Amino acid sequence: MLAVEAEPRRIVVFVPNWVGDAVMFTPTLRAIRARFRDSQITLFARPAPAAVLTPNPWTGNMIVDRGGFIANVRWLRRGRFELAVLGPNSFRSGLLARLGGAARRLGYSRGGRGALLTDKLDPPRDTGGTFAVVPALDYYLRLAEHLGCDVADKRMELAVADADAARADSLLSQAQADTGRPIVILNPGASFGSSKMYPAERFARVADALIERRGAQIVISAAPAERPVANAVQEAMSRSPLINLGRVGNTLGLLKAMVRRSDLMITNDTGPRHFAAAFNVPVVAIFGATDPERTTIYYDRERIVRVDVPCGPCQRKQCPLPPGPRHHQCMLKIPPEMVLAATEALLGQGRAS
Repeated sequence: MLAVEAEPRRIVVFVPNWVGDAVMFTPTLRAIRARFRDSQITLFARPAPAAVLTPNPWTGNMIVDRGGFIANVRWLRRGRFELAVLGPNSFRSGLLARLGGAARRLGYSRGGRGALLTDKLDPPRDTGGTFAVVPALDYYLRLAEHLGCDVADKRMELAVADADAARADSLLSQAQADTGRPIVILNPGASFGSSKMYPAERFARVADALIERRGAQIVISAAPAERPVANAVQEAMSRSPLINLGRVGNTLGLLKAMVRRSDLMITNDTGPRHFAAAFNVPVVAIFGATDPERTTIYYDRERIVRVDVPCGPCQRKQCPLPPGPRHHQCMLKIPPEMVLAATEALLGQGRAS
């Protein structure tokens, strides 16, 4: 446990760089806030995680890392931080904390940055000495535990800005959404790579079946780079979606607001999957090349859909196998009926309160 002579007055917390990891980091942020109630806490985050964590109930202070190393050092020095908590594992984050003047620097001793830290945690390893796969949520909570925080509460949580909530309401009103029918969000993209992506035409088949069987109102989500995927889903559908967010200028803030208004999400293993859990919305997560254990989130309204294949989980961004009968089998062996079964089971439980 970190020994301090007095409570640090100014703390900077470096947020993990991936959107999903930023959401899985929220129990750690909550625990740190509860432990250091009188301290000023500032978040240091890249633009996407910063957008996900704006607003938040733990701090109104945010330094957005836009990539300029010297500018970041200057911002950090102005903060006169007494403690830096490093969510990312990178050497860069350790060097920024050191050059930024933080007196105490807590993080995992990885990436050759051990000498930059004053308080080091050894990463989990298996019996062979290699890095062990543990849930990221628990991995981050170990940082808070080292600070003497209570880490029993593993709930993820997010908040929605008033402007984003109003825009979501407006879009739903313009689309004439029916409050008596479930809203189901499809999230067919994945910034990680194509290995995580369930085929667009199969998303479309699931959507058509939900419209026919449940009267579902389909909202298709898409980041700017994922618009072609969202459009491919819409074009493959025999029915019309309620809204294609790729065609209305989607943002992370708007997506949070839409997820909060929805009854269920169907998604690949990608960051917005965790938005659903953070808002207590049921979620069906389709896994291909990645290991579900790393992103275990202890959420009882989530269903994981996956199949075992000899080559997986490979953790590759693209399937390494050549085109043919074995290519991308981790996804292609999952029939739409399997996704539908998980979806209908959750819809049958009703909307969470």
